[in-house]
Amino acid sequence: MRDLRPAGWVIRTYRDRPSLQPDQLYLEAIGRPVWEPEHRAAGLRQISSKTRRLVLERDGHACRRCGHAAGEAYADDPSAHVRLTVGHVNPHRSGSAAEAEDLITECARCNETVKHLTGVQMTKEQVWDRVTELRRRDKQELLDWMKADGRAMSQMERVWAMYRQLPAVLREDLKRDLDSLLGS
Repeated sequence: MRDLRPAGWVIRTYRDRPSLQPDQLYLEAIGRPVWEPEHRAAGLRQISSKTRRLVLERDGHACRRCGHAAGEAYADDPSAHVRLTVGHVNPHRSGSAAEAEDLITECARCNETVKHLTGVQMTKEQVWDRVTELRRRDKQELLDWMKADGRAMSQMERVWAMYRQLPAVLREDLKRDLDSLLGS
């Protein structure tokens, strides 16, 4: 599946479509015929399952660009749910490898946006202007994130990311259990 998606194939899982079972897939769109030599994705790096798992766990099962966790609905489009991908920090044409340090967890939306960036990317000065508008405490927290090259997640955010990894049926069970525990 991972090799078909870059070729334009749209394959949904239970994380994208809650009506699917964990072992079901939904083919939404057929992409280029990858079985024909001229359409093979030459040079695609294979990312091992172990490396993919390591990157997702390292990044807290959340997009490092926008912060959304797997399965969450996007605020601007509640019908669309976050599907996480593992993207390359530098594009393949720049020589990026398929090693964990060259990979980053991204939602499909951010991954596509980064692939197609044009001149609208913010400049250092534009970002700096926004940094200077922050309160001193927030500037310090931002600097800490920059130094760590990541945002530390709270215990609740880590549990939320774990919860979002569960199949829809188990998420419903867990929600009922917590609701019962709190007596709501």
